[in-house]
Amino acid sequence: MMTLRNVVAGGIAGVLSTVTGYWITGRLFHPYQARTPNTWRSTESWSSYLVSTGLRLFACVAIACLYAGVEFATSLFGPGTILSGASFGLGLWAITVAPVTLEAALFVNWHRGFVVGLLLDWMVVFILAGIAGSVAARVV
Repeated sequence: MMTLRNVVAGGIAGVLSTVTGYWITGRLFHPYQARTPNTWRSTESWSSYLVSTGLRLFACVAIACLYAGVEFATSLFGPGTILSGASFGLGLWAITVAPVTLEAALFVNWHRGFVVGLLLDWMVVFILAGIAGSVAARVV
């Protein structure tokens, strides 16, 4: 069941994942992006960053609400725990983002280092959102 608690927790995770995404993709793995210059748009704008941030926020709120909706009670770690939320996020990432990104990387001219950074970045997004969902489910 989606509540304001889940939306707020997902929003907080979205803000945190924007910060971690900046450091992972924007700083740590950004040099690999320069190794495939013909792949990227010639200009980046603030509207691109704004839409990107909005997509991250949406993803985090949706994941936190999904955690609440499925009542992740079958976890080995118990419902509503940090490990339960992290494993939920990791599992969801592994069956959604990882295969799509890896398949795209087969056909798009991305450097392997950039693909690793992208996978790591979105794994952190999903884990943070899963943890946010578990924390929101635990708060009474």
